[in-house]
Amino acid sequence: MFPLDNIPKETKLFPDLTGTLRQIDAFPRAIGEHSDLFRAHRINDERQEEVLALKTLRAGSSSNPSFETVVQTKLVELGNQWVQLSHPNVAKIHGVAYGSGRLPAVVMDFYDAGSIVSYMKAQAVTDEEKLQWVKEIALALKYLHRRKTPVVHGDVRGANVFVKANKECVLADVGMVYMTDMPEFVMMKSAATCRFAAPELMDPNAPRQTVEGPECTTQSDVFCIFSGDVPFSHKKNDTSIIPLVLSGERPELPQYIQEHPALARLVQDCWAAEPHRRPNMSNVCYRLGLTSYLRYLLEWIGVL
Repeated sequence: MFPLDNIPKETKLFPDLTGTLRQIDAFPRAIGEHSDLFRAHRINDERQEEVLALKTLRAGSSSNPSFETVVQTKLVELGNQWVQLSHPNVAKIHGVAYGSGRLPAVVMDFYDAGSIVSYMKAQAVTDEEKLQWVKEIALALKYLHRRKTPVVHGDVRGANVFVKANKECVLADVGMVYMTDMPEFVMMKSAATCRFAAPELMDPNAPRQTVEGPECTTQSDVFCIFSGDVPFSHKKNDTSIIPLVLSGERPELPQYIQEHPALARLVQDCWAAEPHRRPNMSNVCYRLGLTSYLRYLLEWIGVL
């Protein structure tokens, strides 16, 4: 039963908030591939102005006697890194909580509007608004990739991008792929994620630098940024997408992007089959008009 006594359950930066929260929902507010989401208030928040989200991990059954130890150890180690991220377009992490489910929960900000996927299903969104979201995701990835120790997201897609009250978006689940790379979690994952994955992540013949864990990189994050709506929506079988992507086929560009040649070239560059041929996020942000050429040069030579 979590938390386990013989290993750390928190850090100074990633505290255990269990005793400070009051869960609102008896049943999940939303269900993800490897987590259930519940809402909560802080106990001392009498006016209940702040709503937090308990992203409670969910996995299949395990006969591995070390599973729970690995889960708590990895969550605390990764959480200590996540909570230090501070950017207006990266979801804010507050700490960890135990007891909302069988496994621990990550405590983060709650976004009532939901993901951009659910948001776009509920109401009309203009092409300009979609492009603005792309720019905000680009800024978030640039922030992550340019940290002293680069942070790889690993699963950039609409389900992991949430809409704030001011309609700006935030990138969530940063690095969660490294938490859920155990077999107990992999079994719960949907084959639909292959629609958004870079080709090298699906190619069994691609050279690997590590024996265990996902082979995600900053370059694979770049490939994902322009996936947009569900890629290859005309294909019903998710796994049938893999040979298409590996053979060089890419989703059809939306009409709005086709009408802007510079933007279309950027998307095609980000979709290059070879990871080293894709632009980095500094270049992407420059080409999206988010930074000046001078700043881009300073970032390129390492001054900034």
